[in-house]
Amino acid sequence: MKDIDIRVVKTIEGINESFLLCLEEVGFQTMTIKNITEKARINRSTFYAHFTDKYDLRDKYIDSMLGDYVMNLDTNFIQKREITMDSYFNELKRCLQSFLKRKREYLILWNANLQGRNFFEEMINSGIEKLVEGFQGASDIPKEKEQFYSLYANLFLGNMMVSVRWWFEKGQNIDIETFTKMMIKHMSEGIFHTLKHM
Repeated sequence: MKDIDIRVVKTIEGINESFLLCLEEVGFQTMTIKNITEKARINRSTFYAHFTDKYDLRDKYIDSMLGDYVMNLDTNFIQKREITMDSYFNELKRCLQSFLKRKREYLILWNANLQGRNFFEEMINSGIEKLVEGFQGASDIPKEKEQFYSLYANLFLGNMMVSVRWWFEKGQNIDIETFTKMMIKHMSEGIFHTLKHM
């Protein structure tokens, strides 16, 4: 196993942060390598030692963000016979906390025109893939329901990620404890019931 060069890690982190700042300030289409290198305080050769162009930077950064998201997306609930507030609260809260740590990055990427990449849609699709894998490995889901795995995964991930996006953009005054409880109620009792009784 190769040793991690902390200088390389710091350089790439700096380039990624500069990429985010440029997305906010000038957008992806207008962004230049010069914009990125000036913000990162590096020369062009350092940039090109790691990336071929801004599209390569975009793709590597987004792919890394997606990998982190999928790793932290909790699918343990699939193995549970019954979802209750108590049994799932800590697991879901841990998952939401991992998303919350990257809130700024998510918001920037969700709202940017990334020319050929739709980060929000890709999050949903990669989450669906993980859920379908979970359904396939669940011993208590009848195999004849396999044709519906994708439907249920779409319903769950669509609901979850639209809710998280709303929370990040419009529900800033809702703390993570309350939001976690709302999500569990949605899953276990349905959205309309939660609206009426939560």
